[in-house]
Parts: sequence; C-alpha cells; structure tokens
Amino acid sequence: MNDLISIIVPVYNVEKYLEKCVKSIIHQTYQKIEIILVDDGSKDNSGKLCDELQKKDNRIKVIHKPNGGLSDARNAGLKLAQGQYIGFVDSDDYIAKDMFQTLYHLIQENNADISIISYYELYQDKVIRVRDSKTQEIFTKIQALRELLIDTKIQSYAWNKLFKKELFEAIEFPTNKNFEDIATTLFLFERADKIVLYEAPKYFYVRRDDSIIGIKNDKTYMDYLDVIYQKYFDLEGKYQELDLYNAYNFVINMIWVYTIIVTFDLEHVYKEFEKKYPLFEKLIKQYQNDIIDLLDDYNKAILSMLLLDKETCKPAVKALYKAFKAKRKEGNFDLQI
Repeated sequence: MNDLISIIVPVYNVEKYLEKCVKSIIHQTYQKIEIILVDDGSKDNSGKLCDELQKKDNRIKVIHKPNGGLSDARNAGLKLAQGQYIGFVDSDDYIAKDMFQTLYHLIQENNADISIISYYELYQDKVIRVRDSKTQEIFTKIQALRELLIDTKIQSYAWNKLFKKELFEAIEFPTNKNFEDIATTLFLFERADKIVLYEAPKYFYVRRDDSIIGIKNDKTYMDYLDVIYQKYFDLEGKYQELDLYNAYNFVINMIWVYTIIVTFDLEHVYKEFEKKYPLFEKLIKQYQNDIIDLLDDYNKAILSMLLLDKETCKPAVKALYKAFKAKRKEGNFDLQI
C-alpha cells in the first residue's frame, strides 16, 4: 500500500451529517489517504466543523471558498489533490471502514483504471436499495459504457468509485449545473481501458428530502434535461455497438423527467421537455421494440400513455406515480422509480 488516495468531500450546510461522514473516512483500513474537505461557502457551522476536524487528523486538508456549487467544490479539491488515485464522498453520506481498501485492491489486482463497489441507498434509516451479489466483473471501456447507459449495474455517481488521477487530466466537473456526475463519468470511462465492479455494498447513500434530487424545482430538472440531451449527442455515432443503449438511456430519462414534471406541475420545465421531445419520438420510431424490451413494466406504462397523448394523459401519469410512491412508503422498496 504505497499509493496515496485523495478523498474529496464537498461541504455545504451539512453540520448535522459532516462529523459522521468524516469519521467514517478517518477510520479507513487503508490509511495512506488525504482527506480534502471543501467548505463551499456554508452558511451554518460546517466550515467551523471542518477546521475542528482538521486539528484531530493531520491527513485532513480544508479549503474555504465562496459558494460555487458541488462541481466547483469538487474541482477545487482536484486541484489540491496529491494522490495517485481520486475518490469522492458526499458530506451527508458515510462509508464502510474497508471501502477504499477494497477499491484500491480491485484496481491493483486487476490492473484497472477505475474500480466500483455497490452501495446501500437509505431513506429515513431504511435500506431502500442494495445490490449485494458479491460478484466481481471486469469490463472493457465499451462494456462499461454500455452498463453506464443501462444504469442498473453501473451508475454515473462519482462517490462509489476510485479513479486513477491521470484520467482527470483536462477534465473538470461542469459548474453551475446539477447532475454533474452524469456529464463527467462518461468522459472518465472513455479514457479507461479496464473497469472493475465488485457488487459488495460499502457506501451508504442517504436520500434527503432537501437534497438536490429531493427538491422539485425548475432549475433541477432543466439541468437534468440539458445534461441527458448533451450526453446523447456526446455519444451519438461514436460507438456503433452503443447506439441502441444511448437511445434507451435518453428515452428512459425523458420518461422519468416527464413523470416528475406532471406530478409536481413544473410548467417551465415542460416547455423545455417539449423542445427535446422530437428527439425522443425519433428514437422510439427508430428502435421501436428494442427499446421497449429494455423497459420495466412501470416505464412501459408511462411510455404508452406519453405516446398516446402527452397532454391528456397527465392525470393518469400523476396518479400512477403517486400510487407507486405510496407502495414504497408502505415498505415495498422493490419499486424503483
């Protein structure tokens, strides 16, 4: 264990969660780490808490900066990072004590450029999603990009992965946009020759109602539409074997955004959705049953209503979404929507 791992933690108004997060990093079984806490202009006591934590462990470095958003905070951390490997932890989450040891060993044992582990998704202290097969898979770049587009085994999240630092050369997280992982992970995967996944959960992802995804506002979903639209064109025609999966990824994300728009009455976002709808229709016509075969029953139902009449079906889509959410609140966490 001779390599240094830089772990970047963006911090913004998370005084309730920060200490638990940082302690889970301090107690990693892989000890050759630097912990970069980026206080992104917090208005609560988070910045002060960062300084207090720094005094307790000399591996902690603290950056205080004006608020610029999650991407800007991660970019600031990358500029300071001295490690041969880069990892990320969100400041309201926490990790198992052997997470970075596991990720590092996966890279070393398989001569990989990126390693990935699975995660627990928590909501109100309940586990609502986990992949725990304990299987290990090695992917080429094309195979990994395919899984990234299918978005089941591998997601765009930065925080359950370890990257060789050189992958970030000339790559930054896009500022002033939400969903920065989607825009960045794609490019990092394209630079990798080998990616290894181990389906053992080591990261605890805490869903909060006041998180970026939890807050249903126009800015959040305008950004999301822009990111998925741009991602489609970033890959369009680049890898012939990925064309179907690139189309599928755009379609299923459009279905999801449409559901949120009609459920929460985001009319300004709906106008932007309509601008991107011709591409949605084009891809459905082009790939037809190939895309439908990849959808689960819930998304097939939304798609059929959307294609029938995206205006008049709004109440039915809203009702279906709320019915599924109610079932999840009752404890049926198999419904992933």
